[in-house]
Order: sequence, then structure tokens, then C-alpha cells
Amino acid sequence: MKRIIFMVALAALFSINAFAHQAFTLVSSQKKTVKESEVAALEKQQTAGIKDKSNLTLAGSDIRLVGVTGPEDDMLSYRIQGVRNPNLVVPAGAKLTILFVNVDADMRHDIRFGHVMGEFPIAPDIAETAGTEKLTAKAAETLQAEEIVIKANENGAYKYFCSVRGHAKGGMWGNILVGVKPGDDLRSAPKVQHVHSADEENDDHQHPAPAGEKPPGEKKPGEMGNMPGMDHQNHQASTGSSPSKPGDMSVNMAGMNHSTGEVSMEMRSTVNVGDPMSREGSGTSWVPDSSPMNAWMKMYGDGSMLMVHGVGFLRYTSMGSSRDASVAGKGSRNRFDAPTMFMAMYSKPIGGKGQLGLRTMFSLDPIIERGYGYPLLYQSGELFHGEQLHDRQHPHDFISELAATYSYKLSEKSSFYVYAGLPGEPALGPVMYLHRPSGANNPNAPIGHHWQDASHITFGVLTAGYSYEKVKFEVSAFNGTEPDENRWAFDRPKIDSFSGRLSFNPTKEWAFQVSYGYLKSPERSEPELKVLRRTTASAMYNKQLSENKNWSNTFVWGQNHSDEGRSNSFLFESNYEFYKNSIFGRAEQVQKNAHELVLPAPHPEGNQWVQAYSIGYLRDIVKDKGIDVGVGGMLTANFNPSALTPFYGGTSHGGWQLFMRFRPSKHGH
Repeated sequence: MKRIIFMVALAALFSINAFAHQAFTLVSSQKKTVKESEVAALEKQQTAGIKDKSNLTLAGSDIRLVGVTGPEDDMLSYRIQGVRNPNLVVPAGAKLTILFVNVDADMRHDIRFGHVMGEFPIAPDIAETAGTEKLTAKAAETLQAEEIVIKANENGAYKYFCSVRGHAKGGMWGNILVGVKPGDDLRSAPKVQHVHSADEENDDHQHPAPAGEKPPGEKKPGEMGNMPGMDHQNHQASTGSSPSKPGDMSVNMAGMNHSTGEVSMEMRSTVNVGDPMSREGSGTSWVPDSSPMNAWMKMYGDGSMLMVHGVGFLRYTSMGSSRDASVAGKGSRNRFDAPTMFMAMYSKPIGGKGQLGLRTMFSLDPIIERGYGYPLLYQSGELFHGEQLHDRQHPHDFISELAATYSYKLSEKSSFYVYAGLPGEPALGPVMYLHRPSGANNPNAPIGHHWQDASHITFGVLTAGYSYEKVKFEVSAFNGTEPDENRWAFDRPKIDSFSGRLSFNPTKEWAFQVSYGYLKSPERSEPELKVLRRTTASAMYNKQLSENKNWSNTFVWGQNHSDEGRSNSFLFESNYEFYKNSIFGRAEQVQKNAHELVLPAPHPEGNQWVQAYSIGYLRDIVKDKGIDVGVGGMLTANFNPSALTPFYGGTSHGGWQLFMRFRPSKHGH
């Protein structure tokens, strides 16, 4: 119990104050009035930036900028140093003094800096942003202005935008990149024709309607109202045969600007069109939005996207224990091997709000690991030649996922999806260990794998899910029996078990989940076990400290409950990457009985706590060249109670491994 408390406290210590950070802090603000004739002179006092297309790169720790609202023909935009909605690229920790001037003749505007989840809603949430107040429109030659000083607290890609209802939605926003470089996929706000709308705040448009004309936004009986960013006077009905014209429509769905046919590069999850790609984990699970993406991506002109990623390790393992680890004559504890995982995902927009997704994952384990897997002390689960494996991690199936999804965006905040896989992953447990950023450099499977995320390969899965902004609920019906030992063939699909999972990403750094599963006949090695109930909870935290530094952590609790009783597992893992270096580790504690450890009689009754603690280091010798190649090593300390000494030859056992890791470079590099 002390070890459990220690692990929980360690996880809490690593994540302390994580909720308290905002991307930008407002240091000071001062309201001003400016003559229209003075604006040009004020703009000459700015910190000069390097212009490259829509990028404006600025240097120095103290940066001074002047931002003005757009001209009459492009009123929902900003101009900074003559660039429309530029991507502001600033150094880490920069302090920005920004004079914002509203030159608009009839609308209020402001400028806010911070993080906005997903597509811009009509009225963005400004709770975690810093910026000006809403400044009124100009009166004669007098312009309203506000000078603010903001401090960048953390590196990353953020937005600046107008929070007046409908304005950001209509295109009044840009990107601000702190300590990171703009990627080729960085999306910019399109230029759209603004039409005054009843969806906008009544006091934002201050000019009276000419005599005899309708006030802006007022509709005739039976007339369709204009949504921000859409000109219904020009837009033809979606059922019509004529194609859209530029300017007709600028609603971006599934990464597509339907007005021009250009890809918007706002990448959406291949599982659910309502979720960002950065949130996508294994199966239908969520990782933190800030998680790095090591993948190769290609966008197509119709809004389709293909992403390929994976990881492979070439290694030598030495796992110490005096126990005979032989399984059908395969007893070596020292071995060369190469665990691998490869994945491809494709998505294609369907209609205005739908999306089709295809996913496949495969592994070369059946060739390299053979049927008996690789040495891993205290690991248990599955069969080889009819014998139950022990102290070895079983190989994964050649085809680990072959799934399709359909998702539909109900509104800016809500969406639903259906997922079918043969094989696939039900909504049960945390993100599978191979897909967690915190485990990205660790070649070993957790010894609590079959208490937490072992159902990631299931032959027969149907899942339905609904997400609302940061919350998702999903249910699955699936095959509760683990795959057989033929790693090349598809098992016979069946639906006899069910699960449910609630996921919550309160900020871009955090991802939480709780899940429950009812598994029928889960263990082929234990046919008398008719029903297993599995409950899991996990917390993932990922912090992008700078362009070259990232820190990821995961805490997982998993419990199996059967007629034999309950057994628990706890895991904490962490991975800190800085420049070409990575330090990573994992701490585990799991309750296993004599059957799971395959102990011969006479053996102790009941559950026994076993522990595994690992720490490793990796150095990338090739990085950001399309592929990252790293060389590393890991030390492991294993502990078991004295009751297991007759079987393992002691209570503590060491192990080590040396390896090379291969994976795609981080997306955008």
C-alpha cells in the first residue's frame, strides 16, 4: 500500500500547478484615442519583422507592434505591418507591447491572445486569453485604441482573434507562434464578405439604417438569416447543380474550404470529424491536445488526408531471474529482437458535415518475436503451443486493427461517430501503451497490460460515441475473448461483451478517462473463467515546454474482477524529450496470482504484488529528417514478495537492454 501511495503522490507531484497556466499574461493596459492621421506615424515605431508570405517573424525579448482593423472591403481582419492576419512568430518568453487601433467605421472590435479549441465558435471563450477590451467604432477623425503589454508564458501555437460575436467565426483571427516555427500545414483565416447578421451582438454595429431600409440583420418574412461568414445572397442551395463561386461560402468542414476547394489544414481526427487530429490516440481513445505527432501526412485537394506513423526497435535484452522461463523449449532470457508497430489512417469528407475514416495497424511481431514473444519478467497472458505464457510478452497479431468510421458534426461543439473493426479496439481502458507519448521511447509492454489496455486487439468491435467540446461518451459491443496464438489469421468475430468509457480533456495538456467492461470468456488459458469485469481510470498530461522540449506523463489504474476476487494494477510513466535527448521511465505495481504467473504446485494462494521499475535514456543521431533514429538503453529493477522466492530465486532481479529506435519525425519538421 505504501508503494501505491508513493506512485500516486509521484504522479501528482509531476503534474502540480498544471491547471494554473495561461499561454499569455496581461501585464498592463491603457486606453487611448488616436487621430486617423497619426496611425501611419505610430506604425513606424514598431519592431520590424521579417515578412515571408503570411509569416511575420520577430526577434528580441521586447517586441512592439501596432495592429489595426481591416479596410471596408475586408473588415473582419487585422493588419500588422501591412500583412493581413499575419502568422506572428515570436521568441520564447517574449514580452509584446501591442497598440490596437479600431479604424472600423461601424463595429466594435478587440484583439485577444490565447488558445481556442477546434473551429472558432460564434462567440469564442476568452476565459484563458489576454487582450484588449471591445473598442467602439471611430467617431469622425477620432479612433479608439488600447495599448496592452502581454507576456508569453509557454511555447506553442496559439491564436489571436476578435471575441465580438461572429467576428472570429467570419475570419477575424490569426496565429501566434511562441518559440515554434510555422509548419506548411498552418491554416490562415480566409477573406470573406461580411454580411451583418442577427447572430451578432446588437450593439456591435452602431450605424443607423438609412431611411426606408431594413436595419442590418433584419429579415423579411420567410427570408433566411445570414450566418457569420456566409453570404446567402450569393450562395446557391446545396441541392442545386451549379458549383459554388469564390466567396459564396467559407464554412470549413473536415479540413476543407468549400468556397474555393482549398484544403484548410485544420486537421480533424480520422475517427470523429468533431475532434482535432492531435487528440487522436489508439482506437477511439483521446490523448492530450498538446501531444506531439510523429507522423507522415499528406493532404489532398478534396479535403482527404492520409497519415502514416509507427515505431520500431532493434534491440538486445537481458532479463535476470533464476526462474526457468522456457515455453515449449524457448527459454532464453538474453535475446536480440525488434518489436514494431505501424499504422495508417485515411479520412475523406462526406457531404458538408460528415466524414469517412479508415484505419489499419499491423506489426512484424509474428516474424520477429515468433509465437513465444520476448523476455519480460512477471508478464503474463495468452498461449503458445497450447501452453500458458509467463515472464514473456506475447507477440501482437500481424493485422492489429482494420476499422472504418463514420462521423457527423451536429454543431460547432457536438458530433457523433460509429466505429467498426475486425480487428479493432473497444472503448475500454486508456490509450494503448504503444500510442502514449509518455511511453514513446520505452520498448517494453507494461506488466499490467492485461489489467489496463489488452483489449486493443479484438476480433469484432462496434462502437458508438458522442462528443461535446471537451467531453466524450462512448459504448462498445465486442468480442471479449483474447486473440488466439495464430498471429497471422483473423479470429472468428463475435459480439458477446460490452463496455463504456467517459473521456474528458479539460485543457490542451490533460486527458482523463474512466471505463468499465464486461468481458465474456476472456482468457483462452482459463476456460473456466466465464466472466471478467474490468474497470480502469487514467490521467495523461503533456506539456510542450518549447519547440524542442516536451514532457509527457501517464497514470493508469486498472482492476480485474472475477469470481476469484479482485486484483489491481498501477502504472506511472514519464517521457521528457529535450532537443535530441530523451529521459523516460515507468513504475508499475500489479497483483497477480499463481495461475497468472504459471507457478507450479505447491504455490502461495491469493494475489501477490509484483513490481517493475525502469529508467532509460535515448539520443537521436538522426532527427527531423523525415525519420528520427535514436540510440538508447534502459535499466529495469523487478521485485516480488518473499513468498515467490522459491520460484524466482530471490526478491529482486535486474535487467537491461540496448536498442535503436526508428520513427517518423515530428509533423511540421
